[in-house]
Amino acid sequence: MAAVNEVVNYLLYLRNKNSENGLYFSLTNLKLQKLLYFCEAMFLVSENRTSLIEDTKFQAWRYGPVVPEIYYRFNVYGQNDIPTSIKGEFENLKQNEIKIIEEVWGTLRDKSAFDLVEISHITDGPWSKVYKEGENNEINSDDIYNYFSDES
Repeated sequence: MAAVNEVVNYLLYLRNKNSENGLYFSLTNLKLQKLLYFCEAMFLVSENRTSLIEDTKFQAWRYGPVVPEIYYRFNVYGQNDIPTSIKGEFENLKQNEIKIIEEVWGTLRDKSAFDLVEISHITDGPWSKVYKEGENNEINSDDIYNYFSDES
């Protein structure tokens, strides 16, 4: 399992690498939260219920799944893009973790934050099962796995 900040730092690295190559993709705190959620979901499915992110639970907030620690790390930027100058370490990521993060980034990088919010709010999805206004309930990883796998 990976530290949540290393997964985030790798997503920032991928966005920054694209920018350096002339491909610009928005990356706000809101979009980052959803990408993190989809990375977790895809890893749970590909690694037979093994979590990508250690010691982290997603909470059901108004605009979808959120890791509070990451939200508060980047909330200073509000609805604006996280600056490309923001970087961080990710040297402890394993190859299978990098592969999933790259797949999620490659698939969803051109979606807007609110496109991803809409996807995460799907009826009977993991977020919708536990969301209650103002409660910040934890999203069960079994619900995430079951929804995104073929076993649901």
